[in-house]
Amino acid sequence: MNTPASNPGKTRLIVVSGLSGSGKSVALRTLEDLDYYCVDNLPSALMPAFVRAVSEDAGGLHPRLAVGVDVRNRADDLNRLPSILASLAEVGISYELVFLDTRDDVLIKRYSETRRRHPLSADGLGLADAIALERKLMRQVVAIADRVIDTSELNVHQLRRLVIAELGMTAGSLTLLFESFAYKRGVPPDADF
Repeated sequence: MNTPASNPGKTRLIVVSGLSGSGKSVALRTLEDLDYYCVDNLPSALMPAFVRAVSEDAGGLHPRLAVGVDVRNRADDLNRLPSILASLAEVGISYELVFLDTRDDVLIKRYSETRRRHPLSADGLGLADAIALERKLMRQVVAIADRVIDTSELNVHQLRRLVIAELGMTAGSLTLLFESFAYKRGVPPDADF
């Protein structure tokens, strides 16, 4: 992380990266629940324009941003990511790069359970070969990561708690809504308990 993330009023950017199937979508949804403005699969070259448009325009409406970057980006964009992040730091944007990693055997199991296609398998590669190629393409990104989180032994709920804990954030305050109703019209449809 390039600057302290606890500085209120400054724009904070979290870049979530990792292997396909490692939990990036869960991490981004968690950040979104924590009031981050999230964009997945944004080309890295567009990141500075995105940060300017969302944080500086409209009086800094969204000071907390999260961007998902993975192998779906062009290889050139992935190679330029360190310089792009450095240019953001120069203009005072606090950022943190979080990389989600998972063992190959766990990734293969997750893909077989979900029956989803790996993003690199379109070139006729088998799943194991696609994962190996992805690791090779993402080497430079993992090398500059501020945090590497191994999600091999985590389920969705554990990953969510870990993202909140690792990034030093709380999930916010609890909101309760008390509603008076009459049983003759039935229980309100939005009642939880």
